[in-house]
Amino acid sequence: MNASETAFLYGQGDGFNLRWFTPAAEVDLCGHATLASAHVLWETGYLQKEEPARFYTHSGLLTARCMEDWIELDFPAEPEVQVSQPPDLANALGITPEYVGRNRFDYRQFN
Repeated sequence: MNASETAFLYGQGDGFNLRWFTPAAEVDLCGHATLASAHVLWETGYLQKEEPARFYTHSGLLTARCMEDWIELDFPAEPEVQVSQPPDLANALGITPEYVGRNRFDYRQFN
């Protein structure tokens, strides 16, 4: 995508306030920067490995858990609503979608 995000976090109650920025704007959700933030909190001792990382964000509460050598992220599930097909979507996908939906983060299509 050629757009890097940088995470900024600070302690807030029982967790951390987390925000993400590209070079041009703030974004509502960024998975890889959340993953990196949780990793840093555990590796630097801000959190113990058995403690979940709780992040307060513009997208709601996000959590991360250390699962041995893995990090499990729990992000909000936001239902989509049906929308008109964007121009050139069918050409880009090489199919004609039967359904196109969108939430504030992404498109979803069924064929």
